[in-house]
Amino acid sequence: MNLGFYNTNLPPHLRVLKDEIEGYARGYGLDFFETIFEVVDADDLNEIAAYGGFPTRYPHWSFGMQYEELKKGYEYGLSKIYEMVINNDPCYAYLMRCNHTVDQKLVMAHVYGHCDFFKNNAYFGHTTRKMMDEIANHAARIRHYVSRFGEDEVEAFMDKCMSIDDLIDIHSVAIKRRDDPSKYDFSPATGEDPAAEAAAPRFKAKPYMADYINPPSAIKAEDDERARAAQRVAKFPDRPEKDVLLFLIEHAPMKNWQRDVLSIVRDEAYYFYPQAQTKIMNEGWACTVAGSRVATDRGLLKIEDVVNERAAVRVSDGTEAQPVYDWARFEDRETVRICTRRGLELEGSLTHRLMLPGGAWKPLSDVTTGDRLKLARGSDLWAAEPVRINWVPESRLTLGAAAAEAGVSIWTVPRYRDGKAVRKRAAIAAVVDRYEQQFGAVSYMQNGRAAVRTPEVVDERFGAFLGYLIGDGHISDVKRVIGLTTGDEPQADHFAALTEDLFGTVPRKKWDKTKWRVLFSSRTVQDLLVSLGLKTGFAARVKDVPECVLRSPKPVVAAFLRALYDCDGYAGPAGVILSTSSEAMSKTVQLLLLNFGVLSTRRPHKDECWHVHTQGRSAQVFREQIGFGLERKQTRLAEYIENRKWFKAEGDEDEVISVERRRADVFDISVETTHRYVAQGLINHNSFWHSTIMTQKVLDPSEVIDYADHHSGTMATSSRRLNPYKLGIELLRDVERRWNMGQFGTEWENCEDMDKKRTWNRDLGLGRQKIFEVRKIHNDITFIDTFLTPEFCKEYNLFSFNYQDQTKNYVIESREFQKVKQRLLFSLTNFGKPWIYVLDGNHRNRGELLLRHEHQGVDLKVDEARDVLANIQFMWSRPVHLETISDGQPSVLSFDGTEHTQQVIGGSDDAARKAASKAK
Repeated sequence: MNLGFYNTNLPPHLRVLKDEIEGYARGYGLDFFETIFEVVDADDLNEIAAYGGFPTRYPHWSFGMQYEELKKGYEYGLSKIYEMVINNDPCYAYLMRCNHTVDQKLVMAHVYGHCDFFKNNAYFGHTTRKMMDEIANHAARIRHYVSRFGEDEVEAFMDKCMSIDDLIDIHSVAIKRRDDPSKYDFSPATGEDPAAEAAAPRFKAKPYMADYINPPSAIKAEDDERARAAQRVAKFPDRPEKDVLLFLIEHAPMKNWQRDVLSIVRDEAYYFYPQAQTKIMNEGWACTVAGSRVATDRGLLKIEDVVNERAAVRVSDGTEAQPVYDWARFEDRETVRICTRRGLELEGSLTHRLMLPGGAWKPLSDVTTGDRLKLARGSDLWAAEPVRINWVPESRLTLGAAAAEAGVSIWTVPRYRDGKAVRKRAAIAAVVDRYEQQFGAVSYMQNGRAAVRTPEVVDERFGAFLGYLIGDGHISDVKRVIGLTTGDEPQADHFAALTEDLFGTVPRKKWDKTKWRVLFSSRTVQDLLVSLGLKTGFAARVKDVPECVLRSPKPVVAAFLRALYDCDGYAGPAGVILSTSSEAMSKTVQLLLLNFGVLSTRRPHKDECWHVHTQGRSAQVFREQIGFGLERKQTRLAEYIENRKWFKAEGDEDEVISVERRRADVFDISVETTHRYVAQGLINHNSFWHSTIMTQKVLDPSEVIDYADHHSGTMATSSRRLNPYKLGIELLRDVERRWNMGQFGTEWENCEDMDKKRTWNRDLGLGRQKIFEVRKIHNDITFIDTFLTPEFCKEYNLFSFNYQDQTKNYVIESREFQKVKQRLLFSLTNFGKPWIYVLDGNHRNRGELLLRHEHQGVDLKVDEARDVLANIQFMWSRPVHLETISDGQPSVLSFDGTEHTQQVIGGSDDAARKAASKAK
């Protein structure tokens, strides 16, 4: 492909970011090759990805198919490539031109994690560091063959080569399997037989001298040696050969160009295989939309506020508070919005995961109606300090101040107002207009009234005042009054007392036919309340809990809710019900109740109000934690609770009743230790993103290494399969945590006291060092074999499963640690592909090729095995056989160039041994 028609260099603003991020990465101890970034369009990036990351790679139709899949996925919004990085020296990385700047920042930080991994991991140590040039040379050689022998012939042979490109020995780069070949070795490709050449001829002799010149004993010894030599060359190789491609290159009677093409395919297969071996060291992101409320030690905050403020808060993980160490925002993502039977709502990106009742995780993309989710009940995390009210009343502009602001004397202003000619007329006009507007907005009575007090903090008194005002109160711009209307005199008296106590003004209390009215006028108080987010005029359908209350300590929130329920709440045989015209209010109150440990159901009612309904044991928790201020309602609540001998058990879970696909900007936070947080009443899993480098926050290098060798955005745990990438992230975190706390070694392994193990913390701080070690010497198999623990399997609810013929479905096979580990390692061994060895290159002394499948409990797919045999037979030019086990019986699959056969061997009699079934 050709990218020369437009400039792929980094634009100036990205070059600055690149230098900055590279400095941070090196500062954290990452060691990488020089990295060259290029910016390309989406279509070109899809094409580069289809070529395995090398735009100069040889052409093949399979790359075109991959390109079409990526292109359609991007166009339909199903997938998107954010970056691609190549293991090379220097490393090459491609950025998508249309990505937002924040994405480019994240990707660049991510790329340096890749490059560090490529350079330092042992499994990449053997790879060619000038592969960009090698790939270009391969493409040039193949194009040369195409020009000489024709595209159809070369492509047909490449199809055969690429169908067997995984028949290599992935461990041969670290283990010397055999001595270097000698030119004297026998090769059926050349027909040379050094043993035959070495046989000494008989000397000519007269008959009577024959026994002296050619002694019988010497002749017999020579004949025996020749027989042994013939036996040695009749079967080769000396031991089973796993690198089938190398065996074919060395011994198959192919044309020179065919041998070179197969060598090219083999070289590239060895280059790419370490990336498959280390894919578990990967990453993922997960985000929720703006407006999602997060329980923090600064209150119930919107997630966008936490991200935008980069708030170093502690958040509830459903059990205890954990610190936030990173923040991220992503624009215009595909999202899923769910609603539960209790009325909880959450919207997040497709890969955003929620906790299930058993402790497992499920991405929103896989959530369906009927699924049950874990509720974060009783997190009980609140702000520690009261909210300070840093509000100062706006002072009215005086005539003298207006003149000074215009830059004229005070006597000039009256002359202007009288229509006389003055200097700086435009400046005077602006300040005089503002002066007159302010003067007209304040009545004579207000203008002459003494200033009221304003609270310095939002305490319990102010919380209760706000609860009353939002419940049954009003702020009138027309009548310029603030008041409360209620049928309960104790409530009216309490509101009046709070008003006087807070603001130093005595309100008027009067009976108005059926209601008590408490009224007072204060522009200052009105401005204060509006600054806190309260609405004026008729606002029943848009009111909500003020942010100052949501950011307040628990007693303040309880006082607010108590006053609100006094106004709009019910207590009686149906339990406790809050009725509100505002949907937003109903959502926020439900989340606050959940933080107290109170379960509720939120739904619209026929009176066109939203009801937040609390029953059973939760009603008792409501009385203990919040309660009513009005005696009559508190009495009825007590009667509801005391008249029941028992309450139905309340499960901390909820059912999904609706799922909707949408698009939105999404936000996320990264949480230490447990990597989860409570948002919208549900337990959410955070990302393990790498934006900390970009944002100049201290980042453990292990947190970047987690993402080495990945394609971003592909990580999500499904209920239908185990995602090994996510397993790798969590296992690396577990390793880091264990080595920081000293949970390893003989003492730890021999400890049988579970309580002691749960609190074990030697505070060694070796996690970073251990993660670097893991990055250097392990691949996926050794990593899981070494560090997977029974405790980890239990925490993440891992189990093995199998297909059951009777039910025609997959069922749980075992939760036992060794069984789970065995299944997991089996799925990763040889990338889940069969092990094939060359047994004999001169099978039956006919020059036929005998292969063996090392059966590990899974039968070969016979149709695919026959296709492979046909391709190998084309290269070998003689019949090819494959020993395997099929349906529990040892069998041999064969192809002679014309037809396939399958022969059962090792039976109880000769007939079974020789039985053959012709392939249709």
